Amino acid sequence: MARRALLIGSSTGDLVGPDNDITAMEHALARWGFTCDVRTGVRASRAGILDAYEELIGQARPDDAVVVYYSGHGAYAKDPALADGMPGPGVVQFIVPTDYAESTEDDFRGIANIELSVLLSRLTERTRNATVILDCCHSEAMSRDPETGAAARAWPRAIPPHLARAHLDSLRRGSLDLTRLDPSGNPNAVRVVACAANQLAYEVPNDDDVVMGYLTDAVTRVLNSLDQEAAPLSWSTVVDRVRQIVLERNGVQRPEVEGPGERELFGTEPVDQVAFLPASRQRQWVRIAGARLLGHGEGDEFAIYHNDTLLGAVVVEWTDGHAAFGLLEGPDPDVELPVGTRAQLVVTAVPTLPVSLGVGADSLAEVVHQHPALRVAPAGETAGVRVVAETEGFALHDTLGPLNRPKPTVRQLMADLKRVARARALLRLSEDPGMALPTRVRVELARVVHGVAHPLPASGSVLHPGEAVCVVVHNDDERYLYVSLLDVGVSSRITLLNPAHPSGVPIAPGTRYVFGGDEVTGALPGLELSWPESVPPVRPRPENILVLISEERTDTVVLQQGGVRTRESLNRLEQQLRRLGNDDRDLITPMQTRAVRFAVRTIAFDVVPTAAPPAEGTVFEVDDRPSPVAHANDTAVPSRVVVRLPTLVVHHNRAFRGQDLRLDTLVLTTGADGKPSHHTHTARFSGVVDGTRLTVPDNPVFEGEVRDRLDVAVWVSPDTGHHVDLSAVTGESTARIVDAVDARLTAAVGRANGLYRAGFHAADRFGAARLAVESRVRTADYTFDLTVEPVPVRGPSILQ
Repeated sequence: MARRALLIGSSTGDLVGPDNDITAMEHALARWGFTCDVRTGVRASRAGILDAYEELIGQARPDDAVVVYYSGHGAYAKDPALADGMPGPGVVQFIVPTDYAESTEDDFRGIANIELSVLLSRLTERTRNATVILDCCHSEAMSRDPETGAAARAWPRAIPPHLARAHLDSLRRGSLDLTRLDPSGNPNAVRVVACAANQLAYEVPNDDDVVMGYLTDAVTRVLNSLDQEAAPLSWSTVVDRVRQIVLERNGVQRPEVEGPGERELFGTEPVDQVAFLPASRQRQWVRIAGARLLGHGEGDEFAIYHNDTLLGAVVVEWTDGHAAFGLLEGPDPDVELPVGTRAQLVVTAVPTLPVSLGVGADSLAEVVHQHPALRVAPAGETAGVRVVAETEGFALHDTLGPLNRPKPTVRQLMADLKRVARARALLRLSEDPGMALPTRVRVELARVVHGVAHPLPASGSVLHPGEAVCVVVHNDDERYLYVSLLDVGVSSRITLLNPAHPSGVPIAPGTRYVFGGDEVTGALPGLELSWPESVPPVRPRPENILVLISEERTDTVVLQQGGVRTRESLNRLEQQLRRLGNDDRDLITPMQTRAVRFAVRTIAFDVVPTAAPPAEGTVFEVDDRPSPVAHANDTAVPSRVVVRLPTLVVHHNRAFRGQDLRLDTLVLTTGADGKPSHHTHTARFSGVVDGTRLTVPDNPVFEGEVRDRLDVAVWVSPDTGHHVDLSAVTGESTARIVDAVDARLTAAVGRANGLYRAGFHAADRFGAARLAVESRVRTADYTFDLTVEPVPVRGPSILQ
């Protein structure tokens, strides 16, 4: 039996971490007996990656263990006419090889998720023991996290949809066998992903000051800390620990494990519940192997057994990267621990929230220290929140900005801190190792408009106060299940979304339940979103809905009401919720609670603290606008830029069956009065034939001052000779101005073809940073270069 790994590192764009990721992963896998085929640089081209994958498939034997690992950019192609959210209809995801920039109309160099899935299917036909680890993202462009400096592993712009369609069409016409794909995912491959679809994965200097992906850094540290001679651990257990590490460093990236996560590491056998951990002597300490890996720490208590004899108890006093240590308390504290001695968890504690104290807040150290769910973060540790002293009192800040308005008293501040600690602990709730509920449940998020549900991705959506959503839970299993929804709002307040069913909504086999629907009338009002007064509306904030799925009724109100409700015979899930709702730390006693299998699903979206802007009706072939939350804390410092569109290449003039074309460019920004300001540019061309390279006269198309953001829209239309005064267009919003320009063009020429739509922010240097990576825009029939260059501010602003 061989162990083989294909390691792919693609350092493209502004990424610098993939080579470090490959080095760390090669070292970690070598410790587990893997022989690695490393593909970086020119060897990580599209052809190099596909050749290496084919070699791996050819070499694989039934008893082999194989790993496929990728570190680099993720990219996506979105058809604006089809896509409603991501992922969804009209969206294709890609990884970005090192030669992606050499793509042409007939030679696309990205590798689509469909291609990778078919390759994986072929691989698992040779061996069922396959693991895929992807440290990339497939979400919208965001250049850099403003607080941590972490670089996102998303290609800075969407791939033109016509290229994706042409690429997929060529694959279908070729040898790509799509019948191999299992709609529910490959059942023979464990897939560890850096984040959910439509979320961002990041790279940043780690604790050793080496730039690496958050996921790879956590995975390799965990793999290096494991004792391979100890009892086997499942991928679900290991990824749960990886997730905790990543969330502690970056509160928005959530790694996931897909497929048969109950399997042991690099094996095919399922792992039973980890009820016992090996215990041994290390000088005066009792060492409990694997306890730190499972998230146990100071204050947790274990009962120590040999066979059926209770030798005593250990309260954890300190941990290393793998194990937990404490002194044995019992009849004979110095008794030898025979081989086979085991530790069983008796009492565990709520994870503490590290809090940093800013200048002027040092006096709060003792108050924070006294609360069992809080601790003062030492120098150098990334704290979940920090206390900032302001003139009106003390305020809480996280990486996104202020969490609350300043509180004049310490008591009020501590109430907010405890609420945040409770919410952060709840978001880390996961199934007991080996006890995850193996159920077929589908959870869907949708925006509700006039009683109609419009599907959204389960992660990464952007919503506004006043909008309504619903959550649909499909029970595709063969038994009754009980489902509860807990909303963790932008203020960290926890709300039960099914108050009429406090112990869970019973969902019969083969049926569904709509949270946000009216059970009596069948209407769909939805759950309306709001922005709390207690949170300053500085920038968008994440909101999470936890979906708890259990095989028996579970009282979730204990969490919302601070754990005040109690009754006998609590099951394990109720105990976990109860301990999160109380202020004590040592509240869950697994030995005294009923084991119950349950599953946890998370729906994550961002709430923007302003009303939803009017939507644009105009559809563009390439829509390169990022999410509103991507750069939402940009400052409104004016800058002066010049926008150039020097040439237009006409590949096919079939769209209008004519020889005369007009090119219209609309540039929008925010004026000094805070209202939208726009500038238009029109170029006309006669006698256009296929293959013509046209020089756009009167460049640049815009030069001036920009505030907040810079929007660009480009149209190509038949030139009928009619005069169209686009500069006279008015509108109270960017969307209204874009639609008005499109309407005027359509009225004058009969048909306006929207080619390109983009939005740039201050963090992008208003497009200069993003377009420096790739300035060429390709559509089905045209290609043009678009550049944005900052220039020194000189003279009065044209926007004044």
